[in-house]
Parts: sequence; structure tokens; C-alpha cells
Amino acid sequence: MKIITNIILLFIVIQTAVSQENAKQKPFVFFPGAYQKWDYKISAGLSLTRLPNEIVEEEINTLPMLNADFKMGLPHKFMLNTKINTNYISNMVSLALQKNIIDKKFALAAGVNGSIWYGQLHQEIFRLNAFGLILNPYIVGGVHFDDIYLSMKLENQFGTMRTFSNGTALGKSNQPNSAYSFTFNIEQPLWNNHWVALGLKLNYAKFNYQSWLTYSAIDQYLLYPEYSFTIIF
Repeated sequence: MKIITNIILLFIVIQTAVSQENAKQKPFVFFPGAYQKWDYKISAGLSLTRLPNEIVEEEINTLPMLNADFKMGLPHKFMLNTKINTNYISNMVSLALQKNIIDKKFALAAGVNGSIWYGQLHQEIFRLNAFGLILNPYIVGGVHFDDIYLSMKLENQFGTMRTFSNGTALGKSNQPNSAYSFTFNIEQPLWNNHWVALGLKLNYAKFNYQSWLTYSAIDQYLLYPEYSFTIIF
């Protein structure tokens, strides 16, 4: 009986310690703080991008996307982040490697993100497809106040694109310095230990993969604002 009592007491102590440790760990995904090694967070949400009127009609100038993220801590304050964006017509898979430089109340990190995107529109008469590669070096800074985490991210974009119609190649284009982006995110608890993030991303771009179907020939930077809502698990 004494052994069972000791086991129960030990179990309670361990559970209390784990609960306290989990309470200290804030489930942020955009703030540039480091995770513990092999610790990870999962998030999912919705984003909405407004396309410029210069390349689309007023009636179809917004594109919703479903987003899912997986972020994991690596040794030496490196971070690995994978992301999927999709609305069936436009789809992208990304993999980012990030190094946390400062990891305190004020945090700073730098990294590079590589993406593969695929576009499709299949109808009875024609089948349109597009493929592209995107490389985004970036730097992100942030500050937190108790349970409020703010982050700001600056990034550059390099890419390439191929388009096809009914299996026949239509063309290929390279897109050096095709976009400059600024992203602002705020993360905070919503209920219990569930956190949410609200984001605004301003893409000043010659090309945005979500607009591949417009086949725009405009060679100038235009503004693509993107709004996002994310739930962190």
C-alpha cells in the first residue's frame, strides 16, 4: 500500500511539474523566439489576398487560401518550418530554415524559405497548369508583453515560372527581385491554452503566385495586401 501511495504521489509531482512547464511555454509560431530542441507547434488558418485592379477585374479581386504550418526547434537555436497553402487552383509547399540570433523579450532571427508552387485550372476545352520555384531570404524581429507577441518580417523574393496548356509548354520566365514583403503579426491567447494570430502582409511585387492565372504582362511593382487569421494548437 505504501509503494502504491508513493507512486501516486510521484505521478502527481511529475504532472504538476509538466503542467507548470507547459504553462511557461508560449505557443507562438510567428514570433522569432527559439523553441526547445525538438519542441514543435502546429497551426492552421485562412488568408485572403487582394489582387490589384491593374491585373484583374473588380469582381474577382480577392483570393482565399487555407494555410497549415508545422514549426520545430532544432539544436543551436535553429528552427525548421514547413507550410502548405492551397485553394485548389493555386497551391504551395514551403520549407524554411531559421537561426535565432537574439532570444529575449526583444527577439531577432534570420532565415531562408524555399517554396514550390503549382497552379491548375482544368475544364472541358482546355487544361492550364503552372509550376514555379520561389526563394525568400528574410529577417524577422519581435517583442512580447506578457501574453501579447508582436513580430515584423522583411523578405525578398526570387523565382522562376513555367506555364503549360493541354500539356504543351507556353513559356518560362525568371523573376529576380520579383517582390519585397513586410509582414506584421500579433499573437495572443483566445481561450484556455489556445492561441490565435492576426496578420497583415504587404507584398510589393511584380509577380504573386496566386495571380498566375491572369498571365499579366505588366512589368511593374504592385501592392498585394494579404490578411490572415491563424489558430495555434
